[in-house]
Amino acid sequence: MMDAFTPIFAGVTLTGADERTDLGALEALVAEHGELEIGLLYSEKPEDRPRYPSLRWIEKITTRLPGVCALHVCGVGARDALKNGTLSAVLHNIRRVQVNGHVEPGEIAPIAMQFPIVVMQWQPGRDNPDLESAIARAELFAGLGHQWLVDGSGGRGRLPGSWFRPSGPRPVGFAGGLGPETLADELPKIAAVAHGHWWVDMEQSLRTDDWFDLDRCRAALAAAEAWRREEAEDEA
Repeated sequence: MMDAFTPIFAGVTLTGADERTDLGALEALVAEHGELEIGLLYSEKPEDRPRYPSLRWIEKITTRLPGVCALHVCGVGARDALKNGTLSAVLHNIRRVQVNGHVEPGEIAPIAMQFPIVVMQWQPGRDNPDLESAIARAELFAGLGHQWLVDGSGGRGRLPGSWFRPSGPRPVGFAGGLGPETLADELPKIAAVAHGHWWVDMEQSLRTDDWFDLDRCRAALAAAEAWRREEAEDEA
């Protein structure tokens, strides 16, 4: 019997699809893996880095893969564009929005007005009662479905010394140093601290020469599915 503390693995997010990504091959990968989410990084100042596709390309991929992609909002300019509605055209087919970086309490309401399911990065050691209060108000009055992402490396792609899950019932994602070579070892450690719905997110490990690599994505998914099979066999 499942309760609020039962760990429920909600799947894998592969982040960083870019304008060189073969969309036909990506569609086939999504069709093979029903719980797969594709993370799309958006910045107002991409500085010619391939991991940040244009809004036009993001709209194209989300039209082809409706309900599959998450928009990861990176930087102050992109966050302002989210809050003022500039990104509304690309949000129609998005599954959820992730706001990277520290979020102030006053930003919660305008973000919640733009999209109902929002992932924010947990800030270890930065307990903020005002932020929690703003999130709770948005959940109550604006229908916000709030979720946490725990990345102890702060987006640097490094494994933490140990995994941590914030308390409470909200779904939680885990990131930092995960990839094809580390999932087999790290998924059991994450599952040991997870409860409720949880997922894993990868980005840095999926790139070759700074471009999104579908072969590495397939290897990561194979590692995750091998772990799931082992878990199912242990429970049988």
